Amino acid sequence: MSKKLSVSMFSLVLIMAVGFPAVSAGTDLLEKAEILWTEREDLGKASEGIAAYEELLTENPEDYKVLLRLSRLHYWVGQISEGTDKEDALVHYEKGIEYGKKASGIDPEKPGGFFFEAANLARRNNLKGKFTNLWGISKVKKLNKKTASIDPGYFYNGPDRFFCALYTKLPGLLGGSTSKAIEFGMRALAAFPNYAGNRFFLAEAYVKDGKNDLARKELEAAADLSDFEFPDAVPEQRMEKKRGEALLKRIGK
Repeated sequence: MSKKLSVSMFSLVLIMAVGFPAVSAGTDLLEKAEILWTEREDLGKASEGIAAYEELLTENPEDYKVLLRLSRLHYWVGQISEGTDKEDALVHYEKGIEYGKKASGIDPEKPGGFFFEAANLARRNNLKGKFTNLWGISKVKKLNKKTASIDPGYFYNGPDRFFCALYTKLPGLLGGSTSKAIEFGMRALAAFPNYAGNRFFLAEAYVKDGKNDLARKELEAAADLSDFEFPDAVPEQRMEKKRGEALLKRIGK
């Protein structure tokens, strides 16, 4: 065998031995992260998912999908953590804000980064207290308006759902309005009637407006929805249905 041929064969063996496993490892990590994403209802799996996506981010810091997954995961874990560990929830929301902002910076033509930055920011502000919440409303509104300008139907009409909740919870002296809340809630519901969150937030607006009968109708309809209406939002659908059940109990049947 010639020296030239030997060198060529050695190079081929080296590529096969070193190059291919590196690609495979990256692929395996992505598959693992995506599996953990689907299992995020389990907080342990959600935390593992965050770690996996963060590892992927070290390989490609400008991967929009990974950044958006991280923003959503931190938002998800933050919501679950609020009742038991406020400080931990705040940490998750801060990270969710950061990843959402990075995502929209990389691709400002897509709505996801703006929407989940806003979602994390709103929950963080609410958790910090009334003053911080009121102070930060303008920023959250701006991000939701930006989302709506790109895709008003994003995340099952998420911007309309946000404004429904906002006008429900704001005091009248600060711009709260049940009529506006109901208008936004009905718009979200018309677009995605099978997303439980749209029915829940509209029901909250009805309760605030003293229309418990209409609220019950929405909450009962939400309870009948399948958990699997939207494959990418099964845990969120279940969470919204549970919120609806709690509100239904509160207002009485």
